[in-house]
Amino acid sequence: MSAARKKPTSPDLGGLKDDWQRLAALRQQEQQTTPQPSASSPPPAPTPPKPEMTRRSWYVERGAAEAFQRAVDDIHYATRVPKHIVAGRLFRVAAAQADRITEELSHESHP
Repeated sequence: MSAARKKPTSPDLGGLKDDWQRLAALRQQEQQTTPQPSASSPPPAPTPPKPEMTRRSWYVERGAAEAFQRAVDDIHYATRVPKHIVAGRLFRVAAAQADRITEELSHESHP
C-alpha cells in the first residue's frame, strides 16, 4: 500500500497580474478625477487644542460628593454635554466663589 503521493500543485496566479493592473489603473483614474479644492473655498477651520486632562483625589463629606455627582448627572442628561466638561465647569464656578467661602469658613469653628 505504498501509493505514490502527488506533489501539490501551486495555484495559478495568472489572473492576479491582470487584477493588479486593473486596480492600478482605477487608482490612477481616481487621482486624476479627484476634485482639487478651489482657490475660492476657505481653508478648513483649525481644530481647537484639546485641554490637558488630569485626575485629583480629595476626601469630602459623602453628602457633598453625592450632591456634586447628582449635579453632574442632571446637567449631563439635560444637555448631553460630556460629564468631564460639566464637572470642569462646576469646579470653575466653585473656584470663583473661593473668596466668599474663605470668609464663611473663617467665622466657623472646625476641629
